[in-house]
Amino acid sequence: MRNYRVLVLSAGFLAALLFSVQVFAGALPKPVSNNPETQKLIDQAWALDRTDSNSEIYKQCIDLIEQADKLDPDNPSILVDISRYYWNYGDSLPKQTRKQHRALERIYTKGMAAAEKALKLKETADAHYWWAVNKAASLEFSSLLAQAAGFRPIKKNSDYVSKNDPDYYYGAPGRLWSEILTRVPKIVVKMVGWNVQDAIDQINAAIKLEPRYLDNYVYKARFYYNYFGKKDEPLNWLDYVLKQDAKALAAEATANRVAQRDARALWKKITGKEYPDK
Repeated sequence: MRNYRVLVLSAGFLAALLFSVQVFAGALPKPVSNNPETQKLIDQAWALDRTDSNSEIYKQCIDLIEQADKLDPDNPSILVDISRYYWNYGDSLPKQTRKQHRALERIYTKGMAAAEKALKLKETADAHYWWAVNKAASLEFSSLLAQAAGFRPIKKNSDYVSKNDPDYYYGAPGRLWSEILTRVPKIVVKMVGWNVQDAIDQINAAIKLEPRYLDNYVYKARFYYNYFGKKDEPLNWLDYVLKQDAKALAAEATANRVAQRDARALWKKITGKEYPDK
């Protein structure tokens, strides 16, 4: 009987462990430092990051994480966060004028530099991913030839993520490629002979990986609306997002609320009306 109880407890512990892995699979890895002051700065940046999504927040996060980098130099996970925050900061800024475009290019260049430094210290999927994201963003307002030339190195880094950590950030490469095809002119896609179906497969795989992470649906809806000119399917996906409980994936409740806000904005862009009117 005693052995039976041990077996039951072990099975219960294993089930709990597997459940916790399932719940948090795909979440961003948080940097760890042996320096308490550095860890405090990392914790502050992460806490701030999870309050909302806007340029002021990300600007503060950059300041905090760069202070952490000074206290704990050559920590690749901190450098990855620097790269991530630079992309988030740039993507939250206005993009209307050429002056703004040049400023964004400088921001994304800093993001790439941090990822490159991280890769020299330790090759990881997250460093490859954030280099690819910053590289893609830096080319958004470049010439057609520059955009076309960027496809191969971006894919090389993205493929490293797909091969070595396919769960990374809830299927992040799917969002990367759906957004690239959303933003670049179609002529660039034709110039490089790109396989659009691959982007479709990747964003679908991301949704299957973690159905509770709502941003993937928004990326897919934006991709289908902008690239294919479809409306009904994107509206169905946005409707689904807006009917979900953002807290269903507790670790990403804030990200889900931001995704729902983006879904409302995209709904209005497609329909010209406020959700749920069409």
